[in-house]
Amino acid sequence: MCTLTYLPLSEEQYILTTNRDESPERGQAGFPSYHHVEGKNIIYPADPKAGGTWIATSDNGISVCLLNGANEPHEFNPPYRMSRGKVVIEAIECIKPDEFFKNYDFSGIEPFTMVVLFHDPQLKILEFKWDGNNTSLEEKDVSKPQIWASAQLYTQQAINNRKEWFAKWLKENQNFTVEAIRDFHRNAGSGDLENDMVMDRGEVKTVSITSIYSLKGVINMAHKNLLNEKYQEITLSQHVNQEFSHHIL
Repeated sequence: MCTLTYLPLSEEQYILTTNRDESPERGQAGFPSYHHVEGKNIIYPADPKAGGTWIATSDNGISVCLLNGANEPHEFNPPYRMSRGKVVIEAIECIKPDEFFKNYDFSGIEPFTMVVLFHDPQLKILEFKWDGNNTSLEEKDVSKPQIWASAQLYTQQAINNRKEWFAKWLKENQNFTVEAIRDFHRNAGSGDLENDMVMDRGEVKTVSITSIYSLKGVINMAHKNLLNEKYQEITLSQHVNQEFSHHIL
């Protein structure tokens, strides 16, 4: 839930990829699985501790990704009213994410950034931030690649480094593929183990890489657990026959 990239494809298709930086002591998240909630089919990997998730996508064309923190580092001050990961599930259940952010009560929830992609009817990207006191909502340009990094875990310099690595990668990769961007998320960096794309600070490390590959009529979620090197893909039919298929590699 700490570094996220968006790549636009033709005809409002896209690739969304995230590295999850978390304490290994939290327990390993399950592989993505499907859920039927409020008449919608949703796929996401479940957090073992709080039961929420950091990334999810649904058959109604909504994808959501969570990052730790808002604009700057915050003080960890539990107990919190609910997990931020559960807010992801509630957000993806709403067919109008912009209205969800305007009306939801975020009090008592740890600060976060949430990126939501949805069609209204054209594809839109919303960046929502909750800093513990105030909210902000910004629409991003869907025609341009985007990158986000956690303000809680990374200094501004480390965030700027990620932007530079991404800009270099974009110059070298004119045709976007899931394999290429996942390689960026796995290997980009300068040799600084504490701040590279796959980082390790002991108590916090990059534990997984997850991608959403949204095409016409189908969405694919690919998940790599970096703790045990196991990989899984799930395919969700989008607005077609409401059926799921998945396979474990």
